[in-house]
Amino acid sequence: MINYDLLESRVYEYAKKFREAKPHKHLVIDNFLKPEVAMQSFQVFPRMEEMDKIKDMRQYKAQDPDISKFHSIFSEIIFKHMQSQRFLDILIQITGISNLTPDPKLYASGLAQGANGSFLNVHLDNSSHPKEPWYRRINLLLYLNPNWTEEKGGHLELWSKDMSESIAILPIFNRMVIFATDKQSWHGHRRVNTPDGDTRKSINIYYFTTESPDGTDYYHITSFRGRPKEVINKVLYPVDNLVRTISRQMRPKKDEHAVLYEKDKND
Repeated sequence: MINYDLLESRVYEYAKKFREAKPHKHLVIDNFLKPEVAMQSFQVFPRMEEMDKIKDMRQYKAQDPDISKFHSIFSEIIFKHMQSQRFLDILIQITGISNLTPDPKLYASGLAQGANGSFLNVHLDNSSHPKEPWYRRINLLLYLNPNWTEEKGGHLELWSKDMSESIAILPIFNRMVIFATDKQSWHGHRRVNTPDGDTRKSINIYYFTTESPDGTDYYHITSFRGRPKEVINKVLYPVDNLVRTISRQMRPKKDEHAVLYEKDKND
């Protein structure tokens, strides 16, 4: 399913690109899946209304870890390939992060989709897994959007810590992006502009380690911030982050609200 020949033949080149990328470590690989697998995944991708949706001042998107509801091709791609030892070995070689662990419960991952007007403002991901003693280390995004154009927007944005530098990556068909997830990996995606009814489709997966990115023990919630010209968001988001942080710290289990994929329920 995955284009292993491509990945394994260029792994050292990819490692160099990942290591040297700005504004923080990342890598873009096109033709990630075999063409027929990518096309089938697009064709059977669930409708927006079949997925769990999130809509607030920070984001508007569908995000669903319960892939048992959808076509079996997604379980096969994720569990048999993206979480296989063969693929983990490739990721470890590219990123230089040893002992990467996949998450069978698909915390904050699975399938994602954005209709016209969808957006995900700039943020840092929650640092940790809600059930396991793991830190997020790598975010993998696989886009399944044939005929996607600049005009349709939805670009993945990666920002530097001080918000002085950014890049925009168009979410075109069969394009995979990985980036390091740490205290500096600010990212989001631009508003989707698809009055024709098209949607921004992706598979999103995280990889973890027991050690934090900087070797210290820390915790933070998903934290948002405004882009340089977003005056209102630059005021609102620090307050929102603080309120949500205090609320989370008052819970016996900070992330007990997390939606997880319970794979064994279908066994």
